Amino acid sequence: MAASHIIGYADPLVASPGQTVAIHVSCHREQYSSHLVRLGPGLLQHPDAPPEDRRRVESVPSGQHVGRPQFSRPGSFATVPWKGEQLPQGRVRISFWMQPTLLQAGHDQYLFSSLDPDGGAGLGALIDEGSLVMLTGSPDGVQRVSLEIPLKRHTWYRLMFSWDPDSRIVALDAQSKSAHVGLASTTHAETHQVPGMNLTSSQPLTIASHSGAQRVARQPIPSTSFNGRIDGFRVEVASQRILDLDFSQDISSNTLRDISPSGTHGMLINSPTRAVTSHDWDASEVDWTRASTGYGAIHFHDDDVDDAFWEPDFALTLPANLHSGCYGVVVSDGETEDVIPVFVRPNLSQTSNPPVVLIMPTFTYTAYANDRMYDVSRDVHIDIPGSDSVTKSRQIQILEERPDLGISLYDSHNDGSGTSHSSTKRVVLNMRPDYFHWGFGGPREFPADLWYVGFLDRELGANNYDIITDHDLSIYGDSLLLRYSVALSCSHPEYPTYAMLDTYDAFLAQGGYFMYLGGNGYYWVTGHQADNPHRIEVRRADQGCRTFNLPPGHWHLSSTGELGGLWRSRGRTPNRFCGLGSDACGMGQGCGYGIVPEARNNPTLSFLFQGPRLGDPRVNVIGDFGLVQGAASGDEIDRLDYSLGTPSNAIMVATTKLAGGHSDNYGLFNEEILFPMVNTTGTTSDKVRSDLVYFKTAAGGAVFAVGSINWVGALAWKNYENNVADITANALHEFVRRLK
Repeated sequence: MAASHIIGYADPLVASPGQTVAIHVSCHREQYSSHLVRLGPGLLQHPDAPPEDRRRVESVPSGQHVGRPQFSRPGSFATVPWKGEQLPQGRVRISFWMQPTLLQAGHDQYLFSSLDPDGGAGLGALIDEGSLVMLTGSPDGVQRVSLEIPLKRHTWYRLMFSWDPDSRIVALDAQSKSAHVGLASTTHAETHQVPGMNLTSSQPLTIASHSGAQRVARQPIPSTSFNGRIDGFRVEVASQRILDLDFSQDISSNTLRDISPSGTHGMLINSPTRAVTSHDWDASEVDWTRASTGYGAIHFHDDDVDDAFWEPDFALTLPANLHSGCYGVVVSDGETEDVIPVFVRPNLSQTSNPPVVLIMPTFTYTAYANDRMYDVSRDVHIDIPGSDSVTKSRQIQILEERPDLGISLYDSHNDGSGTSHSSTKRVVLNMRPDYFHWGFGGPREFPADLWYVGFLDRELGANNYDIITDHDLSIYGDSLLLRYSVALSCSHPEYPTYAMLDTYDAFLAQGGYFMYLGGNGYYWVTGHQADNPHRIEVRRADQGCRTFNLPPGHWHLSSTGELGGLWRSRGRTPNRFCGLGSDACGMGQGCGYGIVPEARNNPTLSFLFQGPRLGDPRVNVIGDFGLVQGAASGDEIDRLDYSLGTPSNAIMVATTKLAGGHSDNYGLFNEEILFPMVNTTGTTSDKVRSDLVYFKTAAGGAVFAVGSINWVGALAWKNYENNVADITANALHEFVRRLK
C-alpha cells in the first residue's frame, strides 16, 4: 500500500552551510536509515543516458533511526488563550458573523469550542451535515442541542448564542442576509433547556475547529474545521465584554487582535485566508488596505495545511564547507525510500564567488506542491486536449491516500473556493528527483531542473558555479545576486515577488548576463514574508492562465497588501528584462525551432552557431526532439513581443513558426485574446509560438532567452549531445569569456 511508503520533509527547505536542518519523517516500520546526497541530472529517460546521479556526501555520516508513522490534522482554525476561567455570574453570550461554504462536509464543522476532552465543561457550536448544533459541557458529558434554523450555503448569518447557568437555558438569536447591503428580513430565535451546565473549561477557546490540541498523531486525524467565513468574535458575560476579536486588524499576520480590555489575543493555525470580503462589503472599495469596512472576515477550510507539525526525527548539520547545490536526504526503510530535498545556498560570508549562478525556482515548486489537477472528480481540474492519459506515479498514489499532505495553489478547497497559500513545511511529493508529471509523461519543474544541474556540471564543473533559490532572492535580493556576473534561470520561474523583479533589474543594470532557459516565467504576483519563509501567497485575479478565479474584492494579497494577478497587469512584463513573455500552453507533441536565416548570417550571433551540429548552414531546425513532449518547445511557451516591452534591439534567433508550428492542442492564454475571440490555437494564431532571442543591454551585458518549459528536456536529450545543448553552451561560454 502506498500509505506505508516512507516520506518526509526538511525544515527549512533552503539552508546555509553549517546550518542544522530538522528532518521530519513518517515511517511505518520500526527502523530506517538516512544519508545525504548531492542530486545530479535527475532521470535521463533515454537508452544512451547514464543512471541518475546521486553522489553521497561522505562528510555526513549515515544514520539509523526509529520509525513511526506521522499524520497531520488538516484544517485551519484559531486558538485564543481564554478558557472561561473566573467568569462573573450571569448569562454568557457569544456572537459573530458566519457564512458557511460547505454544509455537508462529512464531519462535524466546529464554529467554536472550549469543551474539555471529557465533555465535563465548556461550550461550543458546530454544523452537523447542515444543521446548527449548540454544545454545553456538563457532569454528564456534552449536551447537544440541535437548532431549527435552516442554514443555506453562502448566506451570511449574525449568530448570538447564550448560556444561562441559573436557568440552564441555551438560546440562539440569528439574522440572515444574502445581499451585500442591508439585512434581509429573516430572523430566528429559539431556546432550549439542558440538564446540566459547566462553562469554566480547562481548554482554551478554539475558533473554526474543536480543539487546538492533537495536531499530529500516528494514525489519520479527521478534520473538524469549519468551511466558511467568520467575522469577529465577541464573548460577553452579564453585559461585560470579556473577549472582542477584531479580524479586520493585523490582516498580514497570524494574529487575532482582541480589542476588549483583557487584550487576550489569538493565533491562526494553518493559514486560513484573510483579506476576504465580509457581510458588510458593498463593492465601493476592492482594496482591503484602503477599506474602512468590508474586510473583517477570515475564510477557514477543512483542508488547509500550512505546517504539518510533524515531530522532528533527527537533526542534520550541514558541513560548513558544503558547496551550494541541490541535496537530498535519502531515507529508506529497506523496502521503500524517499529523497527529501534540501537546497544549500552559498556561504553568505564568503568574499568571492564563481561568476555563474543557477537560480532554482523554489516558489514555483511551492506553488505546485502536491497538485491534484489530474483528479477530474474535483471542482478544479485540468483536461487539455492532446494530453496523455494520466500516469499515476507512486507519489500520486501516496498523495491520494494522504489528504493531510495538503493541496497546491492550482487546486480548489473542498468547499470549492480557490487556494491562496502554499507551504513547504510539509511533504511535497512532486518535488522529488524521480517524480514524473501525471500529464506530460516526464519530469516537470524540480526533477526537470536537475538536468540543468547536470548541464552545468558538464560544462563548468560541479564546484565552479553556485546555486541559489527564489527563497534566497526574496530575502537577500541585490546583496546576493549582484555577486554574480552570469545568471541562469531554470525551466519554470513563474512566481517572483516585486523585490525579486527589482533584483533582476539591478542585475542587468550592473552589466550582468542573463540566460532565461524556461517558459511562462515571471508571471504571477507572489507574496513572501521573511517571518514565514515556508509560505507563499498568490491571488488569481481577473486574467492569466489559471484553473480558477478568485472573486472581486479578493485580488489583493493579505501578506503585502499589493494587487495580485499577473505582473503583466501591473506593467512589469517579463518581456522588459528577458525579452519574452508567456503566450500559450498545451499538452501532446511539442515543436522544434526553425533558425531565422538572417540570424544565422548576423555576425553578432556567430558565437551561437559554433560546433559541428550548429555550424552547418544546412541545419535549419534545432530541438525537434526531447525527453518531454518530444521537442524543445512545449508545455508553456513564450514569444517576443515589442508591444509588451521586448527591447527594440532584441534579435529573434529562432522560432517555432519556422519549424512547422504547434498543433491546435496549443491555445493562447486568455490575456492574449481580444475581440473577436477567434484564431486562438496553434495552427490559426501567429501568437502561439516559442521564440529564441538575444539582445545586448545598455549596461554592457546581454540576455539569451528560449521561451519554453521543455527546452531543458531537449537539452538533456542523448546525455546533452545535441544542438539544443550546444547553442545553450555556446551562449554560456561566450558570456563567461566576455567577463575576462
